[in-house]
Amino acid sequence: IAQRPAKHPFCYWFGTQDPHRPYVEGSGLASGMDLSQIDVPAWLPDTPEVRGDIADYRYEVERFDREIGELLAELDRIGELENTLIVVTSDNGMPFPRAKATLYDAGTNMPLIVYWKGHLRPRKSLAFVSFIDFAPTFLEVAQLKKPVTMEGKSLVPLLMGQNDDHRAHVFLERERHAHVREGNLSYPARA
Repeated sequence: IAQRPAKHPFCYWFGTQDPHRPYVEGSGLASGMDLSQIDVPAWLPDTPEVRGDIADYRYEVERFDREIGELLAELDRIGELENTLIVVTSDNGMPFPRAKATLYDAGTNMPLIVYWKGHLRPRKSLAFVSFIDFAPTFLEVAQLKKPVTMEGKSLVPLLMGQNDDHRAHVFLERERHAHVREGNLSYPARA
């Protein structure tokens, strides 16, 4: 970010491993988390091992949150916070059975936080959105025309609170997550 051209638009991608396996076993408990307060999803067994694993995952999520806070502080320090659209999301669900690399809700319902100081009011929406909507959103914010071949739909009206009917549905697919089948064959699934 220090090498961005002065007074020119920039794009900064913060790619982190947090939260990502392998975790340091016991890191959640060591950080002071009370395992009895861990919310165990209904599809997982409620055992001390699962609670500990979720706490370790949560510890890494909290570390990611702190890193985002550091990035926001840096943008503020260099005078770019009010002129920057910030998008925070994940590429998949939590790395547990029936979540990551599945088409169940816990594998497809990603966190999405969009922050643009002075432009967006805090709000919550349960509207269906898709990652294909990011590019048209960025183009609209940059006041550039969306190519007709681009299938995504700008999130700006949704973000501005003008419309919660962004989409009636989204289509999901899974081919493979890793080389887990002989011959690197996929496990195609659609939702």
